[in-house]
Amino acid sequence: MSVVSDALKGLKVSPQQIANKSGLPLDRVQRILAGEAPAISEVRAIASGLRVPMHLLARSTSPTDVADARFLFRDTKREDASYDVTVEKVAAFVEAALEILPPRDSLPKWLEHCRTDQRSYDAADALAKQFRRLVYTDPDSDPATDLIAMLGLLEGVVVSRLDHSRYEGVSLVSGNYCFVFVSSRFSGRMLFTAGHELGHLLAHHQMGHPALFERPTDIGGFGRHSREEAFVDAFASCLLLPDVGLGKSLRLFREHFELQENNLTDLELLLLARFYGVSFDVAARRCEDLGLLPRGMGQALSRRLSDEHGSPEKRADALGLPERPPIPFPAVSPVLASALSRKISVGEVSIGWAADRLGLSIGEIIASNKRPL
Repeated sequence: MSVVSDALKGLKVSPQQIANKSGLPLDRVQRILAGEAPAISEVRAIASGLRVPMHLLARSTSPTDVADARFLFRDTKREDASYDVTVEKVAAFVEAALEILPPRDSLPKWLEHCRTDQRSYDAADALAKQFRRLVYTDPDSDPATDLIAMLGLLEGVVVSRLDHSRYEGVSLVSGNYCFVFVSSRFSGRMLFTAGHELGHLLAHHQMGHPALFERPTDIGGFGRHSREEAFVDAFASCLLLPDVGLGKSLRLFREHFELQENNLTDLELLLLARFYGVSFDVAARRCEDLGLLPRGMGQALSRRLSDEHGSPEKRADALGLPERPPIPFPAVSPVLASALSRKISVGEVSIGWAADRLGLSIGEIIASNKRPL
């Protein structure tokens, strides 16, 4: 079995997708996945198409197995592949970023303003309110649909998209920088994942936790797996759906649509989900936690909408509800873009090196540079 085959099996990508993105024939991709050694030109095509640093596909050893590796990774669950390319890709990105970024002597100051030792729902809500006061003009009501972009503007934070991965989100602190990776998914899911990983930064990574790789089942379970995951799910829910703003929104919805029902309707939940950028299930769960819906009613409504209309999203579209606001996600975080621009302009790093190590296209790197090269 080749390193390339082993690595590709660890990605959430089908043979047809690999063929489409690399330009290789499907039958050739299938032979490579079966263990046939690829030519270097084929490795280059696959790496470019999937935005995986080529050195991770071409090498015979794992960088995280090297004795002087900077990071310890946990929860990678490598049972499906002995070589987890997502873990290596994140490690390579962080190592490259720390070569580019200016050194930091301490953690970002904003972390000091958002701390809690408690692990209750009320503590999660209080922590979410603390963070909202730091970043939003109207912290009680403003939607956080710009959360991913907002994180990238915070001191010492680097946010990056995680393409073609079995993992939903990744978070870690290294070199006194905070790193958050979010997989490309449904926009409501990406927003919740960003909130969830921010919760880990605030509640856990300050205490020296290693990098945390999370699969879809690890996020949004609200206590299904552990108390710590329940806490960060609650934090994300409270952050994205502030109680005061949610109450104001429901009042406006009822007035506008002249709703008279005593209980919340699926229309109101769909409107909340669209306005705040979250999924129907997250909006319903938040209303349950606030006592506005009986426990379990959200799942029942979600199942009914799926059975009758295909999904809550399709029902919202059929009703002609306003579209979801776009979720801004810069290709390169501002702090990294600024540092990279300086390094390239003085010739300390090349665009090609940065593209390979950071998993970015050359166009994205050029576009991120404010200064002429």
